[in-house]
Amino acid sequence: MSFAGYLLLLLQVSCLAAEMIELWAEEGSSVTMHAPAIRNISLAEWEYIRENIPELILQYYAESQSVTIYPAYKGRVDFYRNNGSLVLQELRETDSGIYKATVNLLQDKATTTTLRVIEPLPQPKLLSSSNLAGSLINLTCVLPEGTVADVSWKKDGHPLPPEKFSQITGKTTVLQIRKAEKSDCGSYTCIINNSINRKEAALNLTVTGLTPPARAAQMTSAAALVLTVISAVLFIIRLSQLGKLRLGKEAWEWLVMSILGLLCTSSLLLLAASVIWMQEDGHSAAFILLGLILSAGIVAMALTAVAMAPCRPAVLTYFRSKDWHHVILCITATTLVVNLLFTSLLLHNFHQLHERGCSEDVNLTIGFVIPAVAVLPMLLLLFLWSFKKNQEKQQQPDPQEVTHSLQTTSTLVTSSTR
Repeated sequence: MSFAGYLLLLLQVSCLAAEMIELWAEEGSSVTMHAPAIRNISLAEWEYIRENIPELILQYYAESQSVTIYPAYKGRVDFYRNNGSLVLQELRETDSGIYKATVNLLQDKATTTTLRVIEPLPQPKLLSSSNLAGSLINLTCVLPEGTVADVSWKKDGHPLPPEKFSQITGKTTVLQIRKAEKSDCGSYTCIINNSINRKEAALNLTVTGLTPPARAAQMTSAAALVLTVISAVLFIIRLSQLGKLRLGKEAWEWLVMSILGLLCTSSLLLLAASVIWMQEDGHSAAFILLGLILSAGIVAMALTAVAMAPCRPAVLTYFRSKDWHHVILCITATTLVVNLLFTSLLLHNFHQLHERGCSEDVNLTIGFVIPAVAVLPMLLLLFLWSFKKNQEKQQQPDPQEVTHSLQTTSTLVTSSTR
């Protein structure tokens, strides 16, 4: 073949390639396919080529202005007479194939359109396996079975490199965060796209440093702190009034019993909070030692409170001696110091654990207010009752004085009679 022949062949191929069009469309949508750009259209034909066998879609005759649409395409085709374009509606996957448009029977200028109809791109779902700081967090982008699409990820609008996520199955893509921390908080977006469309699913990841049990333990520690502070105030009042029992002996006994009861309750709350802390953060020798001290203090204060009660066992009467009063004061003071230090340590540790994430602070107002509202009115009523009872007791005459007075009166009467 001569050089001129090669040039002619290349020209024909390039012209043919220029007339080849490829279109992508989703099922249920419509697509517009264009005919050759010829001004005066007298005859136009559209056909669908299935396995090299042409199947007529429509024929248009300009002279009669008639458009013949064949039965397989009736109701699904719109034809534009001015330029010969064809609109195919309600696309199905079986509509994929080659469409040929011929104007004025000019086969050399016919256009060929390759149409590929694909399933509509579904909406993905983005799920999170966890949100706890320090743990493995899997962000899973779930696609319906059979979806063919490219998947990419963004964090706060910035693309993430492909090595950050992995394809687990044909319908699941997972973004793994190995040890979640505060910097991992943000908005994550899973993007799926095919040749004609794209869909996104977003999830706002809030890494939290405290589990629900740890949050409950933090609230418990706050309640224990309030009870310990109230006990400390009452203990200071008790110390400042030693030897000045203006309210009466019975009122001060109720005061001491109230201090012991509040300390015992706060110690139990701290013991429960420390157990939860060790479950969350692991065992600690310091926490175990403090737990043993709290347990011993709880037992000692419970025995002392029972010994001071009006209905006490005879065995515990010895605890009411003066020598034991000093022991009780020492136990109370030691327990107060331990509870204050332990509560501060627990609240500090819970705060540090919370700071590992980006969730909102735990509102400890309830933990502070409820114990105070529950305890203070009860203590006030108790002391008012004790004070009133003591006043009534002081107003009653002493039986010994009454007996002595009667004896004196009797003696005077006898003397005067004589």
